[in-house]
Amino acid sequence: MSKPILLLDFDGVVHSYTSGWQGATSIPDQPTDGFWEWASMATLSYDLQIFSARSSAPGGIEAMAAWLHDNRPRSGMVRHLEFSFPTAKPSAFLTIDDRCICFDGDWQKLTPDVLEKFTPWNRR
Repeated sequence: MSKPILLLDFDGVVHSYTSGWQGATSIPDQPTDGFWEWASMATLSYDLQIFSARSSAPGGIEAMAAWLHDNRPRSGMVRHLEFSFPTAKPSAFLTIDDRCICFDGDWQKLTPDVLEKFTPWNRR
C-alpha cells in the first residue's frame, strides 16, 4: 500500500531562502533548521514530494535534487531519504508551504487588507 503524499514547497520550507530568489537553478542558502531530522521521521508515514515554482523552470528540478544531495547530512538515516519531484501539483494528503493561508470555508475573512498583511514566517 502506498503512503499518502506530503507535498513540500521548497523555498522558505526546505531551503531557508534567506538570499531570496536568485534564479531557478541558483540555490545559495542552507536548509531550514531541523528539516533533515523532521524529514527522516516524516518519511516513515508519508511519500515526501517537493513541488515548487522551480519545478516548471528549465533545470529547476535538477537543481533542487542536487541541492538536497549536497546539503544532506553525511551520517545517520537521513542519508537514505528519497524525494520525488512532480512536474504538476499532485493530489496530496497535505501541503506544507510558507506562503499560504489555510482556507476555513469563509471567504469573508479573506479581505484585501488581511491578504496584504500576510507575512511568511521568515520575514516576521
